[in-house]
Amino acid sequence: MYSFKVSSHVSFPLEGLDMRPFLAKESPSQVTTYDLLSVICHHGTAGSGHYIAYCQNVINGQWYEFDDQYVTEVHETVVQNAEAYVLFYRKSSEDSVKERQKVVALANMKEPSLLQFYISREWLNKFNTFAEPGPISNHTFLCQHGGIPPTKYHYIDNLVVIVPQNVWEYLYNSFGGGPAVNHLYMCTICQVEIEALAKRRKMEIDTFIKLNKEFQAEEAPTVILCISMHWFREWESFVKGKDNEPPGPIDNSKIGIMKGGHVQLKQGADYGQISEETWLYLLGIYGGGPEIAVRQTVAPVDPDSLHGEKKIEAETRAL
Repeated sequence: MYSFKVSSHVSFPLEGLDMRPFLAKESPSQVTTYDLLSVICHHGTAGSGHYIAYCQNVINGQWYEFDDQYVTEVHETVVQNAEAYVLFYRKSSEDSVKERQKVVALANMKEPSLLQFYISREWLNKFNTFAEPGPISNHTFLCQHGGIPPTKYHYIDNLVVIVPQNVWEYLYNSFGGGPAVNHLYMCTICQVEIEALAKRRKMEIDTFIKLNKEFQAEEAPTVILCISMHWFREWESFVKGKDNEPPGPIDNSKIGIMKGGHVQLKQGADYGQISEETWLYLLGIYGGGPEIAVRQTVAPVDPDSLHGEKKIEAETRAL
């Protein structure tokens, strides 16, 4: 298939790109103007070539050309006349700039405070780069009980920033959200839940392995039941710790088909074979169904009954 590169120049503004005419009427955004932050350019043809980038230092407003390991200062007219491939804009707001300057000024006051506050590093990064960072969201490092989840406690310093009381109060009054955090502690409730979950996983997988070994040792099992591999893979991911949430009820609906008033195995279905004991164990925990058997118990034949049937057959033939 033949392809070619469109090299037509596309003009674009460096500042003040107003997107308000293109926003939905119900959009909550109050800031609709954008300033150019970076440009990716491609030199060459559709089949081969070389990429460079122009990026602006937002602190001093200087533009730079990035070409492999070479970084060079360029004038903004070079950027504006570039053959742009991808344009990166960010929201522009004088109010957000003033907000950041105010926070820096408050932090530099070194005002003694009786309390220090922890704030989400993720949200603070939004505040430093977004025109509309939204409410403070400390739930990114807190559990539902208000403590630090045990899984995050060992790297909590990477998730939070300490700010003085005056900075916290200014940010909270300006953006809302929260909650306020003055003390970091590992949540014991979560720890108990994690230990209980680990115990449950071990119990289920150990029991399955035991029952499955017994099933494999049977030379002629009287009953073999089917289980959806889709559900089984979800359960396996849970007991092996790959998924935090347990699977829902056993769902064999996609591997079965109703015939003669009974659910039978669908041809070509993705299923596994398990023993009746394993089925009852999993069913007792998760519920669901339906039960689908590929080999049912066959009642032993009574020799006397068989002899009687042969006698009746012989008498019938004699008649």
